[in-house]
Amino acid sequence: MFFRSKSLFYISICMLMVLPAIGVRADLRARIKEATSGFKDATVTCKVLSTNRNELQKIGKDFSKSYEFKNTTVWYKAPDKMKVEGNLGMVKVCMIMSDKYKCISVPSLHLSKREDISDDPHKRQTDFDMGIITESLWLDYIVTDTEIEKSGDKEIAKITFIRDNSREKKLVAWVDVDSLKLLKVDKYESNGALKSRLIFSGHVKYGSIWVPGRVDVYSPSGKLAASSGYEGIKVNTGLSDSMFKM
Repeated sequence: MFFRSKSLFYISICMLMVLPAIGVRADLRARIKEATSGFKDATVTCKVLSTNRNELQKIGKDFSKSYEFKNTTVWYKAPDKMKVEGNLGMVKVCMIMSDKYKCISVPSLHLSKREDISDDPHKRQTDFDMGIITESLWLDYIVTDTEIEKSGDKEIAKITFIRDNSREKKLVAWVDVDSLKLLKVDKYESNGALKSRLIFSGHVKYGSIWVPGRVDVYSPSGKLAASSGYEGIKVNTGLSDSMFKM
């Protein structure tokens, strides 16, 4: 009887230690949903501040190509519309994503390629790719785990998630539990090796939305591969659906 009581005592102590963390995890999505419920659209101009070609290629050939565009403008309208324009030399390139379709065009050369990305969610970009945390994380990905870590006097949520069509490649995001800022994202290969790390900083609050002012990308070797800055940030300007027509 003594040993049973002792076991129950230890179980009770463990539950008391775990319950606060469980409460934070269960509450995180609901808090983010409520805080960002009024978010409709965002516009940012992204300027490349520095690049290390060798380190970028360690992340991926296609990934390194994206940094050949020194300045791009991004328009995003929740939940599934995005337009990106940038110049490659003197040539303007445009990407439009709307619903289940994605189109890349070069107007001056009369070139256009449209594809159905319904079965390729990795080709879809959302507000999360801009460094903005909303409930889209739970809607567009499968969240497999949420842990609460301590960083000084701050609580940081470590969220592990995967794509439906690529479950062997996990992603991990760190979110400030108090402010709900997206701080860092790690992307992994199927063998568990780190592919890239994104650090978001210089956040500015627009209404209830935190938008980072800088994004630093690190290669698998931990070296800085590229840095970008956000300028001309606008939130909830009422972007028209017509600008996302293909």
